[in-house]
Amino acid sequence: MVTKTSNKDPSSPSNLYLIGYNVFQTLGWLIILIQTLNHLVDQHEVKRLWITTHSVLKIFQTLAILEIFHCAVGIVPSSAVLTAFQVFSRVFILWPVLNRFPDSQASIGYPMLLIAWSVTEIIRYSYYFLNILSCVPETLTFLRYTLFIGLYPLGVTGELLCAYAGLPEAAKSRPFSVKMPNLVNFTFDFYYALIVIMFLYIPIFPQLYLHMFAQRRKILGGGSKKMD
Repeated sequence: MVTKTSNKDPSSPSNLYLIGYNVFQTLGWLIILIQTLNHLVDQHEVKRLWITTHSVLKIFQTLAILEIFHCAVGIVPSSAVLTAFQVFSRVFILWPVLNRFPDSQASIGYPMLLIAWSVTEIIRYSYYFLNILSCVPETLTFLRYTLFIGLYPLGVTGELLCAYAGLPEAAKSRPFSVKMPNLVNFTFDFYYALIVIMFLYIPIFPQLYLHMFAQRRKILGGGSKKMD
């Protein structure tokens, strides 16, 4: 059965753009999931998974930064603040951590976050573009607002494990750090910044997780059909 979820004109310029963006992201994350599963099945190891997946992952996860602007300019109804938190955590893990530290790439957290991110995004982006076309299958709606219960903690655990694996190298090499003295009298230590960001997961993750449960009650519990 298909649920009609939107009354907006799918042929409007903004919706045509969003359809293209969401279809493109769906296909990208499907490629990442296939790469991940093929590697794990064929190789039975994590160490070279980064080599297999990093090029496509960098493209499609970095593109998600656009979603903050989608919210900010109002072409989607989601919160720009919540979206920024979600996008920032992933982009931070991808670029300063995974891209910099080989130990993070070899962490068991890496396949955990890849599977959690890719399954979540395939469902989410599929839901979004079908929502614009007013033809979201009820099964997809159920998956969109149910699988996060397991996938969200799996992804967050993977992110933290990757960050933790990078700490020894961050302590040794101090990448991205700025030492005093300098022209602007500013100092920055990436090692301590990484630790602070890891601890920030403690207050932020429950808020985002509970937000998704609130959305689940709204959508599946007979409330408004407004898209997240």
